[in-house]
Amino acid sequence: MEQYDMIGARFEESKSTAAFSAADTFTLSGALGDITGLSALDLACGYGYNTRLLAQRGTRSVVGVDVSAEMIRLAEKHEAQSPMGIDYVIADVADLPPLGRFDLATAVYLFNYASTRTVLRSMFRSIRANLADHGRLLAIVANPTPFPDGNYEQFGLRILERVPGDEVPLIRQEFTTDPPTPLEDYEWQLTDYELAARQAGFRTVQWSAVRTPPPDRDRDEAFWRKYREHPVSSLMTCEMH
Repeated sequence: MEQYDMIGARFEESKSTAAFSAADTFTLSGALGDITGLSALDLACGYGYNTRLLAQRGTRSVVGVDVSAEMIRLAEKHEAQSPMGIDYVIADVADLPPLGRFDLATAVYLFNYASTRTVLRSMFRSIRANLADHGRLLAIVANPTPFPDGNYEQFGLRILERVPGDEVPLIRQEFTTDPPTPLEDYEWQLTDYELAARQAGFRTVQWSAVRTPPPDRDRDEAFWRKYREHPVSSLMTCEMH
């Protein structure tokens, strides 16, 4: 994805400082459960933040996949500095080659980059093809935005524009880094994600609200309560049985 090739290290800054990212990480970490000895596939892995989380939790093997060569370069740089046995692959998830039959797949902000329903279905089918029959997909997916009546600026993301499209609106936005980091994605409904997952062969699809970290001096309970009222994302859990 060319926009992430251009963003590069600035994405790391947003990931490490944005409140919505903190909530996503807390949610994903809590949903993993005991993954000791499992094989894991991290899709849209970026610079490997969640990929390393999976390795730290005791997985037997981890593969990170991203379409951005620059993101994979950054991920491999982290791996070289602190080896964890992670393999990284540059690939488009909509056209993902067979990488194995994994016990677990994770995808944090992958599906919102599908520009058409065909691409969205292809993403889920590729993931299904790389999962064992007992496998599980945990995905952090973008909620429809409150724009223009509301925004996420306080939480690290600023919505700039919603552009109507034939199948799905395009969302122009930026991470509130200094300077701001622009990006574009697509505003699917949660029902669109679920339909695509079921069409790919996932029989069970469950939705959960994101969880927020414990309050601290920088982000008190009032801050997180406001976030939970209009969260950036939801947790999607998909299984074949």
